[in-house]
Amino acid sequence: MKLLERAITAVAPQWAMSRARARAVTAHYDAAGVGRRTSTMKAARTDADAAARQRQRMAWYARDMVRNTPFATRAQAVICGGIVGDGILPKVVLDHPRLNDTARKKVRDRGLKLIETCLDSCNIDRQGRQNLYGLQRLVANTVVDAGECLVRIYRSHPDPKALQLQLDVLEPDFLDDGKFGFLADGNEIRDGIEYDAAGHRVAYWLFTQHPGGDWSPGKRPGISERVPAGEILHIFRQDRPGQMRGVTWFAPVMMRLQDLADHEDAQLMRQKIAACFSAFLIRSEGKGAALGELGPGLIYELGEDEDVKFAEPPGVDGYDEFTRSVLRSVAAGMGITYEALTGDLGQVNFSSARMGRLEMDQNISAWQWLMLIPQMMQPLAAAFIDAWSALDGTQMVADHLPGDIWQYLRLEWQPPRKVIVDPTREISALGDAVRNGFASRQQVVRQLGVDPERLNEEIAQDRADAQRLGLTFDSDPGAAGAKAPVPSEAEEILRNRKSSS
Repeated sequence: MKLLERAITAVAPQWAMSRARARAVTAHYDAAGVGRRTSTMKAARTDADAAARQRQRMAWYARDMVRNTPFATRAQAVICGGIVGDGILPKVVLDHPRLNDTARKKVRDRGLKLIETCLDSCNIDRQGRQNLYGLQRLVANTVVDAGECLVRIYRSHPDPKALQLQLDVLEPDFLDDGKFGFLADGNEIRDGIEYDAAGHRVAYWLFTQHPGGDWSPGKRPGISERVPAGEILHIFRQDRPGQMRGVTWFAPVMMRLQDLADHEDAQLMRQKIAACFSAFLIRSEGKGAALGELGPGLIYELGEDEDVKFAEPPGVDGYDEFTRSVLRSVAAGMGITYEALTGDLGQVNFSSARMGRLEMDQNISAWQWLMLIPQMMQPLAAAFIDAWSALDGTQMVADHLPGDIWQYLRLEWQPPRKVIVDPTREISALGDAVRNGFASRQQVVRQLGVDPERLNEEIAQDRADAQRLGLTFDSDPGAAGAKAPVPSEAEEILRNRKSSS
């Protein structure tokens, strides 16, 4: 290209000048330049995993910040509270075409019983400490600070009569990321993950104990073992195509949080200095007495050659503006609102708080449906159905249920309810949307984090109990003596016009 330009310049200088001017006008980007303004930008042609070679070190820094920096702890709590809340709840769904309602209800009730005894209890935890929803929160916490989390599935249980399914949540430190190489069968190991020739994950190489923990008897520290990929759930947020591992979510804001922590320490010291009230006694050598402690109303006599000067400690200005500016950047980098990060609601009203919450809810919904549910909950649902089949398969055959019933059984997941900023306005708006046909009742109920089927069963049970006990509530319009609905202002005006005409 340069030779062509030189040739054109030698033959037709005017044409070459017009070509150069056109290129400068139509194909110039300031960000693509090389100079002082772009000196702090890094132009690296690396893939997602090569760009994050130091992911482990960043994870260590992030954990230290969560331990010692209040706003890092708060950011992690807000994100995990939004993603998991009280738990992402399972629901048994059976759509077999040849089953009647009675058989469907019997199978669903059995699935609900297994959920209560296995997933809702600590039986699901290999360590016996958490139920499924506690494990969900543990996974979310680890993904935020370390960037990724491993969950090992054990298709066994100490009780032979229980559902043979348990989970063990592992930090990514268990992954032997120093293991690389090609195997005789054509597989390749990168960062402790084994891939086949087609690029599919076939195994994970995991340490038998945490490499940063104390030595345990019977364990081999520093030695990794091969675990089939079917037993491992690898949860992380994928930000780039081809990304195989995650990076701590604190990476974009880590330096700002640390600078803010250092700034706060400096300001605290400055405040201590500013709170000091010091006096300096100036006198001639060998004359006068030492100046004692200062006190309210104290009268101290000075000699003719003595004088007193007081210290003028520095003031503290601009602290709030600087802190808010940094925390807004941190909140934006973490995908949450400034108000959620800081709890500072002094500069928002209902509209601005709701708009900010809507954007944050979009991020939370994406983290739920694009990360945690497909990478953890749906594979767990498949393992749950397999364990259920192994436990009750013989009994279902004895109950004359179809042998292919397991192909029509699945678990659906319901995320926790979204926070309602103003219940009076928002509940009314949701009701209007259902009445006007803009949304279904089931859709609205799911937005509130409730299973519509369970809600209907509870309403029916409440109504049956009320009728049995002779109770009447305004919430039941069909009950005798129920309170009539109050007409709106528009309905009242229309009614008055009709009566006058």
